[in-house]
Amino acid sequence: DSAIINNLKKPEIAEKNRDLLKDFFGTLKGLDKHLKFTFVTGVSKFSQVSLFSGPNNLKDITMDPRYAAMMGYTEEELRKTFSEHIQSIVENRGKQQGSVVTKDVILDEIRTWYNGYRFSRAETCVYNPFSTLNYLDEQEAKAYWYSTGTPSFLIDELKKHSESMVSLDGTTATQEKLMDISSFSHIDIEALMYQTGYFTIKGYNPISKRYQLGLPNEEVRSAFINSLVQNFAPITNLRSSREAVKALEEHEPGYLFRHIEIGLSSFAYQVFVDAKERTYQAMLLSMLYGMGFDPLSERATNTGRIDVILEIPRTTYILELKLNDSADKALKQIHEKKYFKPYTHKGKQIVIIGASFSSELRNVSDWKGELLSESGEKIKDLFPEKGE
Repeated sequence: DSAIINNLKKPEIAEKNRDLLKDFFGTLKGLDKHLKFTFVTGVSKFSQVSLFSGPNNLKDITMDPRYAAMMGYTEEELRKTFSEHIQSIVENRGKQQGSVVTKDVILDEIRTWYNGYRFSRAETCVYNPFSTLNYLDEQEAKAYWYSTGTPSFLIDELKKHSESMVSLDGTTATQEKLMDISSFSHIDIEALMYQTGYFTIKGYNPISKRYQLGLPNEEVRSAFINSLVQNFAPITNLRSSREAVKALEEHEPGYLFRHIEIGLSSFAYQVFVDAKERTYQAMLLSMLYGMGFDPLSERATNTGRIDVILEIPRTTYILELKLNDSADKALKQIHEKKYFKPYTHKGKQIVIIGASFSSELRNVSDWKGELLSESGEKIKDLFPEKGE
């Protein structure tokens, strides 16, 4: 169905391609005696009446609980089939960090980044097979699936209907709404995001028969919000990476937060509707990418997951983020969980920062930090300058 999806900006072409597909599938109806089994798959489902009115004997199994695990790896399959690969990552990660890394830590990282796809009212969740295989090969958590193509059609639709921009952290819909896109001129964003894999099922209410939707995992969350940042708030001055590196090497994180505040201020309010902590985290990561950095997020350790890690030539930055809570609490968590410990063997100074976002301000409300020695001993406190 890429011939339809790729032409959503040109409805007349999309409709012609839909009619062509309809004629093609219509020929199958008269060939029943020659077809023992027919399996049709694609990204999006456009109204059964308009596309599949020819072969009306097809059965839609998209949201059938019996087939919920057919298109991805289950937890059991991951552990059983890839046990040797996972053990290899455990050993290599331990060598990199100079500390013991457990199998559970790696499994938690894979689960956070690539699990979460649910296709029916059954509670079965599966891993994205493409991204999981790439992770097992490269042994690094990043957005593999998303790098195969940007969701330009989604961004275009969000721009077209910005007044009805969906919450990035979930909404609800009926099965009928999710499984029927009948108009190219008035596309339901929730249905399009669900059918193309950017939303998945998070829960089901049998009384109201409504599905709770949300972004499935860290891979989709970070990459999709990165696209929103680039398309809804293009901030050219964030790309002065040399100035940013210079300021951060001089242990002046205020430079970073001043630019983050500018970036968040440029967003339309719809982006922040019901935004949660991880939404702000993804926006921060996107702006760091825009400044030329290559941050890591949700890095698993034996005591928890680090929100943001930023490596520059002579310094490692570790950030813990909070929403509607204190920067002190975030900084305290870094100490209690010893998030900096795996980075004390690298011969670089470490800056730990607790940052707080405010849903009322829709921006950074406070941050506090500390400069640590290469061995993890405190050297000095870091605070915002007066007026920041």
